Amino acid sequence: MHDDTLPPVVSGRYHFTPGMDPEQSSEASLRVVVRVDVDGPEALDHLSVEVVRRFPAVTAHGVARVTADRARDRDRILEADLYYLDGDANLLPGRRLVFEASGLQAGGQPTFTLSFADRRGLGSYPLWFRSRYFDPIEFEVDRVENAGPVVHQYRTDAHPNRPSDLPANTLTLANVYEQAGFSTGVSADSGPIPLVEAGADGAWSDSEMHNAMVTYWSRFADRPQWALWVLYASLHEQGEMLGGVMFDDIGPHHRQGTAVFTESFINNPPLDDPAPQAWRERMQFWTAIHEMGHAFNLAHSWQKALGDPWMPLTNRIEPRSFMNYPFNVEGGEDAFFSDFRFRFTDEERLFMRHAPRRFVQMGHSDWFQNHGFEAPGDTEGGSPWQLQLRPNREVNAYAFLEPVVMELKLTNLSPGDRSVDPDLLAFGNDVMLFVQRDGAPLRRWRNMTTRCYRATTMRLARGESIYGCHNISCSTGGWLIDEPGFYKVQAALEVDGRILVSNIQRLYVAPPAQPEENRLAPDYFSEDVARALVFHGVPALPGAMSLLRELAARCPENPAALHAALAFSAPDLRDYKVLDDEGADRFRVRCHRARLGDVAVLQRDTLLSSAGRAADTFGHIAYFRALEDLADALYRHGDQQGARGVRQAAVDTMKQRAVSSWVIRRAEDHLGQF
Repeated sequence: MHDDTLPPVVSGRYHFTPGMDPEQSSEASLRVVVRVDVDGPEALDHLSVEVVRRFPAVTAHGVARVTADRARDRDRILEADLYYLDGDANLLPGRRLVFEASGLQAGGQPTFTLSFADRRGLGSYPLWFRSRYFDPIEFEVDRVENAGPVVHQYRTDAHPNRPSDLPANTLTLANVYEQAGFSTGVSADSGPIPLVEAGADGAWSDSEMHNAMVTYWSRFADRPQWALWVLYASLHEQGEMLGGVMFDDIGPHHRQGTAVFTESFINNPPLDDPAPQAWRERMQFWTAIHEMGHAFNLAHSWQKALGDPWMPLTNRIEPRSFMNYPFNVEGGEDAFFSDFRFRFTDEERLFMRHAPRRFVQMGHSDWFQNHGFEAPGDTEGGSPWQLQLRPNREVNAYAFLEPVVMELKLTNLSPGDRSVDPDLLAFGNDVMLFVQRDGAPLRRWRNMTTRCYRATTMRLARGESIYGCHNISCSTGGWLIDEPGFYKVQAALEVDGRILVSNIQRLYVAPPAQPEENRLAPDYFSEDVARALVFHGVPALPGAMSLLRELAARCPENPAALHAALAFSAPDLRDYKVLDDEGADRFRVRCHRARLGDVAVLQRDTLLSSAGRAADTFGHIAYFRALEDLADALYRHGDQQGARGVRQAAVDTMKQRAVSSWVIRRAEDHLGQF
């Protein structure tokens, strides 16, 4: 919509559509959008130009730095040099842009023009003023019944630890992003989502959250849109250390939803904090803005160089930005908030306002694309750390359809103890992993969830290690390993400011062993099936779940059948929360009760009938975790003997496979609790 009145400044969004009302610009054969960013304290002195031609279908996007800003009578003239270009250069025939605003007097009818100073007469566009904002966006905010009080706004002077000259303002989820350049709408809160049928377990698993998100977003058009879902829930099953999640893999369109966990560490102020309630409100508000920032494709401040480049970016630890962690900076949380002005950095606002819109808009580019990340080169010698990539199987060969699970191991090689985050490898947020089939382009693996958690540290003695494992066949957007042949896999990780590069694993995927594998392959190598495997079952994807059941039944000799059986049975192993759409914008959380009898038999058979085969395909970490989940489920439902039997089988398998002695001791300690 047009703004009712034209502001006396010229910053904002302008359109050109030849011979058409600018409201119908989506139907035009040529559309030009100009974003002018030169007025106000948050101005970046930039212009960006987006040109879309429908026939033939070509686009261009340019970003220019303003070099001259002149006022003349009632006119204003901006000159800017183009320094970034994406798309077809022919649509932007010059490199020096001139934006002219004429007749800016009160009550007049101003005119606006974009032209190219170095190609006068080519590509000069009359413009219509559309909005003082760069794009419109709609936020929908919902909360689960047990989320408790949620913070949608924060008073900047509520906590005494703040910059001394920080103005006292009331910030909201909407106006923070308005300051970043977006006109925001927030859907009315329709009331809490009831938990009357959710069961006793109020913590949300990744699978439940993902299932809820798929259910919710299926109501909308399956396309990119300036829209974002924000859900407040009480707790993730990972516990208090996880403050929020940005779900970056929602069908084919990513970055559309976030969750904030109100009973996590963000609800626990330090014992000596002078204003604990204000501390809680500030942390919850900060977490919501932080997670929403990820949905705009913003990386953490210290991960700016970890992505595919749109512009060269630098990792930074110290910025006082919504996208940094308060406890990461020197001096910790107190130092961060004493100098935090509740804003994004100039670099982040430049990306949101002026990057090609497909990079930023929800549902367009995958999470972390076009964010300054290239495959790293060799690390410097003499690192105190060693990063290893290994399959935990004797032969690095896989059946057709079998997911490839790789284990990461980070070892302290220094003479003394060193501190490290114990979850550095487990979550996959910080892991760079690259997969290349012989003769094909290099592709990057990306985890399907991005966690924002309170990092902890542990001391590792010389020779000690931390571990993580991931299904590297499945990435955001689908499958990386889906054809027979030879592949190379390599991982990289930033530790203590250095990039560590792992060994290269070479693996082989065999051709189909039977006709059924060929028949199932087209439906199996889909994004929905990838998500069902990674999230251990997604009931809201019935087609994928049915395909996994069919695979387990028709191809029992293929190790992929073990992965399939574990995935389609996992939701029945526990009381499983489901977000139901009752229509009329009403939702309810209900619980599918665990159906342990047949599921326990199936999982025992999957994991224990051929323990070595199962441990080979799942990898040690995932395999023993699955046994632990089964034992815990049996114990919760009163079958202590069955739980003890599963734990004993786990210990026996560990000994047969020469697992680390400390892991066996820990498992035996758990066994002693039964």
